[in-house]
Amino acid sequence: MIYYYFVIASKILYWILLLAVFYAFIGYPLLLAAIYMFKKKKAQERPEYFPHVSLVILAGNDRKTISAKLDNCISLEYPKEKLEIIVAAIDSSDNTRGEVENYFNKGVKLLFQAEKKSSNMAVNAIVSEARGEVVVITDASSLIEKYSLKNMARHFIDKNVGLVAGNIEIGNKGKDYLVLGEKVFLELQRIVLLNSSKLKRIISVNPELYALRKHDFTKLKDDGVDAKTAVPVMYSYAKKECLYEPLAQAQKIINTDVEINLEEKIAATVKALDSAKYVKELFNAKQYFTLLQLISFDLLYSVYGILLLVLFLYNLTMLQKPGYIIFFSIQFLFYVAGVLKLWSFAYYVTFSAYAHIAGLVRLIKREREHGKG
Repeated sequence: MIYYYFVIASKILYWILLLAVFYAFIGYPLLLAAIYMFKKKKAQERPEYFPHVSLVILAGNDRKTISAKLDNCISLEYPKEKLEIIVAAIDSSDNTRGEVENYFNKGVKLLFQAEKKSSNMAVNAIVSEARGEVVVITDASSLIEKYSLKNMARHFIDKNVGLVAGNIEIGNKGKDYLVLGEKVFLELQRIVLLNSSKLKRIISVNPELYALRKHDFTKLKDDGVDAKTAVPVMYSYAKKECLYEPLAQAQKIINTDVEINLEEKIAATVKALDSAKYVKELFNAKQYFTLLQLISFDLLYSVYGILLLVLFLYNLTMLQKPGYIIFFSIQFLFYVAGVLKLWSFAYYVTFSAYAHIAGLVRLIKREREHGKG
């Protein structure tokens, strides 16, 4: 009898894992679309609107790219009398500051922070220093499309709007497997952001480009959660609309060095898992829809590699029936195609899955060290 219940429980767990993977990639975008279908819709008109904008470039050791970035920002289509450009050089030691000083005669300002700051503390510092009604935050390497500021700023004519996320285009040429994989997953992210924006509530921004209303901003906590998640959650608490503007674009170059790209993905996984700290807080605050988004996108989407590994290993214990054998064989061949680089999508999923697992291990080690301390 005990064995019977064990087998039943095993099958239930197996199908939960399988459904979780399906939900992360297909079910969640469909759920957002379904919610929007039944939501009362209002006609939205967004005429041109030109608030005072502070365009803030978050820089570190970016001496090689900061000049091109500043030239790009200066050339953007926006009334010059309503635009200030600030470079926030955080923990910079490679003469990025010297490169920025060459642009002082063009109105560029420098906010220099010698100490290293978390992304949340950096955002707090720059928002407090910025003079604009709208603060646009961008990185030091991606190039912004000419009309992006205008396309983002027009949303702020509505006082209910607190946050607008920009779009990302990948600028790499060629057919590198990492780049091809990023493009596939970027399309999935766009679908999620578009459907979330229709519901006035996105849960994540692209750090390469996003805009926020300064008046509604409250300081972020230095809790390890990345600003790309902390900022939308903060505006959710303020009951402000969080939107996505696909016509505001930043061109991003994917690092194709395997070791560097892997480290970036591992670090991103740790930050995503850190956002689990918000689960209890959002539940207690009755922010149920934001909680659903956090779990569905930030958590599940960022750890799908762990789910895939558990599913694969679990499948090994359930090879009694042909259906399970076939599915296990498909998984095995998929990972072989990834490891041997026979298929770009399989390679990228396998590569990302490894990064997710390594990120979880790093997080566990970090928490253990903090516990000992």
